[in-house]
Amino acid sequence: MNKLLFLTLILSLNSFSSWAGCDDVNSVAERYQVLVPTSESGYVVNDTKRVYFYSAPDEKCKIKGLFIVYGDLINLYAEYQGFSSVIFFKENGDSVIGWVHSKSIKTTGTGGGPEK
Repeated sequence: MNKLLFLTLILSLNSFSSWAGCDDVNSVAERYQVLVPTSESGYVVNDTKRVYFYSAPDEKCKIKGLFIVYGDLINLYAEYQGFSSVIFFKENGDSVIGWVHSKSIKTTGTGGGPEK
């Protein structure tokens, strides 16, 4: 009986962590993300499929209908658990800020700021 109770408790805790909202995920990511120097922030989309934006670095936080495509240039701010925080400038000058899958982008070897 104790083993069943323990297993139920463990499964409940694992389920609880997946109930966290996107705001909560972002709060954690802000504390533990790895910042990218502005001198190395230039990136390009290298995935031939649509690369969707996420409001937080979690699959549950996908923003429906908001994506970038192969060849789009972006600037990277930070990385966290397979996601990258980026900014994309549309042709009209509006910006989009969010998270994308890190494997969908690659560095251009450029950046928007000085080296440190």
